[in-house]
Amino acid sequence: MPRVEKLVIQVLCYATEDPKKVLKAVENVLGADAARKMSMSSERLEGYYGDPITLMRIFLLDRELCEKALLRIFSSLSSSERDELWRDRSKLGRHGGKLYIRLDKQEAFLGRIRPSDKDPIRIVVELRGDVKALRKMLEEKLQAMRAEEGS
Repeated sequence: MPRVEKLVIQVLCYATEDPKKVLKAVENVLGADAARKMSMSSERLEGYYGDPITLMRIFLLDRELCEKALLRIFSSLSSSERDELWRDRSKLGRHGGKLYIRLDKQEAFLGRIRPSDKDPIRIVVELRGDVKALRKMLEEKLQAMRAEEGS
């Protein structure tokens, strides 16, 4: 059965940013349930001018919450943005693959999910099984969610 295996999120926190606000942006993307189940590690880096930068790595391993988080992201993207992700930002193999999502960190803090390559929240979605079947299943669930919201 095709499934979303895990999410690996990377985000940079610059010296001028509050780490709690950066984590809040990630929580806004994943949802509160997923945020409670995520694990995190961080690494101190140094910028070009010697400024401190923290690389936050966040892992979500609960498959059900991974799928919910991915549907949450997809529900905020247009059909053409989702198509672009599957077409241009994926690496697919015979037994699964990876989907690479980049979202605007500032917009995420405000509760809006928008694609962006500028200072993004980077999400790697690890997929298992027949990716075409998984995509179809996710799109059907997304349609069902939207129909439920409309009623």
